[in-house]
Amino acid sequence: MTTAEDAVRGGPLGPPRTELVRPRQERTSRAVLRRLLHDRTSVAALCVIGVLTVLALAAPALVELTGRSALEPDRQHGLTAAGVPVGPGAEFWLGTDFVGRDVFSRILLGTTNTFMIAIVSAVAAILIGTVIGTLAGLYGGIVDVVLSAVIDFVVALPFLVIAMAVVVIHGASVGVLMITIAFFSWSTVARMVRSLVLTIRELDYITATTTLGASDARIIVRHILPNIAGPVLTYGSLLIPQIIVMEASLSFLGLGVPPPAPTWGGMIAENQSNYAIAWWSILFPGIALLVSTLSFNLLGDGLRDALEPGSRPARRRRKDR
Repeated sequence: MTTAEDAVRGGPLGPPRTELVRPRQERTSRAVLRRLLHDRTSVAALCVIGVLTVLALAAPALVELTGRSALEPDRQHGLTAAGVPVGPGAEFWLGTDFVGRDVFSRILLGTTNTFMIAIVSAVAAILIGTVIGTLAGLYGGIVDVVLSAVIDFVVALPFLVIAMAVVVIHGASVGVLMITIAFFSWSTVARMVRSLVLTIRELDYITATTTLGASDARIIVRHILPNIAGPVLTYGSLLIPQIIVMEASLSFLGLGVPPPAPTWGGMIAENQSNYAIAWWSILFPGIALLVSTLSFNLLGDGLRDALEPGSRPARRRRKDR
């Protein structure tokens, strides 16, 4: 064997050339969970979300344990002789609001209401968007044209104007709020799913499955949904904080859950005129909003990195090693 041949083949005793062989990333549920738990930021965000979820589920019982009503005004104990809200202390841990209600108890119940609105609205938006996006991407043609036009129409609607009109016609309630938020959230999901399905349906194994006579339902359930589950789940974790902010914005404008039922955005709106004398009634609900939205966003970023390890910045990949 000549020297030139040895150089090409790596030498007679040299190691095989492996620089072009890339390790296949594991995409199983166990591998994704392992990568997610390896990210300290994601773990911290997941712990915070877990604590908030427990608080949301146990809020009524915890409010009973505090002995302070979150709904009924307590002007005798919750306000000073001058009618000023009581500040944080041993009696009221986070102070009281403008009518003497315990801020801590209202934040607890607000966690329940805010999480219920955010999760139900997000699930509804994801289900609607996934169905419409899958149909548009899979069938194409006139179906895609019509559904894409509907998606574009919903995207073009002014959110606040329509929300105000709905509240004026039907009145403010939790159900109306969730339906309104879900209606304005599904279109983005549908766009993403349609783009994914358009790519997946052109793959060889989808073409082979169709040629073998597989039904559309089987293709969707067995091949399309498992392939889009990761991106949809990631977007869902990022959609929840967006909905929390949307609910807070509507509540701040008086279009949210009617009082005295508390939400974090509603608490900020109710006490905005008293920020100079009762800053705690705005600060602590604002902190709850900040912590929850930040945690969901960080978890969404970590979940995206766990599902697609190659998309992480090189600096983070070196840190993980």
